Amino acid sequence: MIKDLFQIQNYKLFLTNMTMLGMAVAITAPFLVIFMTETHGMSSTGYGIFMASAAVGSFFVNTIIGRYSDRLKFDRKYLIIAALLMQIMAFLSFLIIPNTWILIISYIIFFSLGAPAMPQLYASARESINQYRSSIAVMANTILRSMFSFGFLFGPLVGSILLARYDFTGLFFGTVIMFAVVFMSSFLIKNSNPPAVENTIEITGYEEPKSPNLLTSLTLFIPFIAFVFLHVGQWMYLLNMPLFVTGYLGEADSAVGILASLCAGLEVPLMIFMGYVASRVSSKTLLIIAGFIGSMYFLAIGIFESYTMMLIGQLPLALFLAILLGLGISYFQDLLPQFPGYASTLFANAMIVGQLLGNLLGGIANDVLGVENSFYISGTFLFIAFILFFFTKKEVRKGEI
Repeated sequence: MIKDLFQIQNYKLFLTNMTMLGMAVAITAPFLVIFMTETHGMSSTGYGIFMASAAVGSFFVNTIIGRYSDRLKFDRKYLIIAALLMQIMAFLSFLIIPNTWILIISYIIFFSLGAPAMPQLYASARESINQYRSSIAVMANTILRSMFSFGFLFGPLVGSILLARYDFTGLFFGTVIMFAVVFMSSFLIKNSNPPAVENTIEITGYEEPKSPNLLTSLTLFIPFIAFVFLHVGQWMYLLNMPLFVTGYLGEADSAVGILASLCAGLEVPLMIFMGYVASRVSSKTLLIIAGFIGSMYFLAIGIFESYTMMLIGQLPLALFLAILLGLGISYFQDLLPQFPGYASTLFANAMIVGQLLGNLLGGIANDVLGVENSFYISGTFLFIAFILFFFTKKEVRKGEI
């Protein structure tokens, strides 16, 4: 099966781009909260609002692009390229804009416009996969997503080195370089659905299918909310983990990078393994398991308050993320096989809404309850998602969406 994947058009390029994209995000991700709180004097709640604002913008841009991306008259890769250019501008803002308010506005605008890069890259990959053989879509998507996590294996370590040697200037410059590499390589993506020029048959009376409405279909809405809750818990953890490790437990900044890299390193083999398991066990069952395991880990952080426990806990956390991020995209694409762009956008928007709420609630929980108690809230959201998945369906029958 693995050999078959490399016969898919553009698949090697997709794997490379996803790895570099993961590194680009991971170089800065664990340290951005430290930069904004220490350098620009933001409170945890203020940082949460900042990230939530970027998530709101991303949600609206993704929703608009997602609904029309499957009916484009031009190659989807140009959407990816334009979005990556916006991501470059977003992180350049940290290098060239010293004023906090102008920086916030610039980052929110460019980051929001760059949000479609990831879902459109997935959609482009799904088109290539379907053109080759759709039966291997779950494994192909899982390995593709695992490469993003593989980038996270090295990203935080690279970020730690850049931060130690060149301070935050080196950190953001490294991020910009990685995004620029992905930007340039995306020009090499070949169109997986070239327009036919011969043997064209004119069909009349054909109405192009419209993307379904999330709000009117419980088949989509319930799993969407469950995914949102999983991401709320995850993003609350991502916001408060660096502050908890450095501020509450008194560890060095490098300890944050170690946790992030260890988790990413465990994610990669677990994602690939889950791709095989998913051919024998339903995604619904695996998502139920993920919700339970993740909730127990977050609760354990608040109970034990130990860095050693957090190191050990990277295994269940990695399993939770391997299922959520590795199988989530396939879950929605299988629900909407005719709309790979819209399905990928649903998955991305669940992450964005979860990021929005997670950053807001994470900052508020930190300021009101204390960083050590914020993880109980994270665990609660995951446990609610665990319950919601019992009410989702394994497959969608005609007429249900």
